[in-house]
Amino acid sequence: MWSEQPSSDVFSIHAELRFLAWGGVMLIATGAGIWVSKNLDAIGPMTIALILGVAAAACYAYAWWKRSRAASLVDDYVLLLGALLLSTDVGFIEHQWHVLGNEWPRHFLLLAVVHAVAAYLYDSRLVLSLSVAALAAWLGIERNVEMIFEANTETGVRALLCAAIVVVWRLINRRRTFDDVFDHFIAHLAFLGGVLLVHDREWVGLFLVAVFAIAAVRRRTEAFIVYAWGYGTIAVISFIWQHVHDDALGLLLTMAACVVLIVGLIVSHGRFKREKT
Repeated sequence: MWSEQPSSDVFSIHAELRFLAWGGVMLIATGAGIWVSKNLDAIGPMTIALILGVAAAACYAYAWWKRSRAASLVDDYVLLLGALLLSTDVGFIEHQWHVLGNEWPRHFLLLAVVHAVAAYLYDSRLVLSLSVAALAAWLGIERNVEMIFEANTETGVRALLCAAIVVVWRLINRRRTFDDVFDHFIAHLAFLGGVLLVHDREWVGLFLVAVFAIAAVRRRTEAFIVYAWGYGTIAVISFIWQHVHDDALGLLLTMAACVVLIVGLIVSHGRFKREKT
């Protein structure tokens, strides 16, 4: 008679737990923003600012307290929540009282510095990402998708400038665990700058995207090859719609570019899979 033996296979759910923790933090931060908008008149701006500040301080204090103890998966995400609440609080204060006046974008620079200090103090790559994102916001790089097809040269140059600043930051960085964060931001900002330039300086933009794509492919990392295919396709589609005035033909060429993208991604993934085996 066969007896069913328990499986001894061990597998990790660390990635899934990290995703759930990240999702929980995003939900809490989003809920905080909604709560601020719904209760502004009832509670008052000063009380809201104090509550957000105290909540952020509590998250930082918890992270500091946990520094001398065994780290857990939750700790870094509590710190991330504190950084997001701090960003919400600073943005709310600036919006409500216009502390910086016409220089209001500088609150992004303030957040970039504060998040950078916290990232190095707590050795947090998540908070470092917020710092670089705040730096990009300070330089005026918008985050809406429509800007890819409506942007001007200035926005593209700002993205390239931000990428250059992050390159310098990476070169002087001595925290090796942060290198991947810098590399991914550099890739995104550089590609974004090239794509934005396609709108006004099409050949310059296409040339830059091609150069960045070659550099990304030579990195021989699957994520960077995805960046090369993705941003390259966006640049080509932007170029198509600037020169094709027939909507039907433009749509056909766009679909063809998307098909090439899908095939390219499948081939690249298959090649990486074969190399790993």
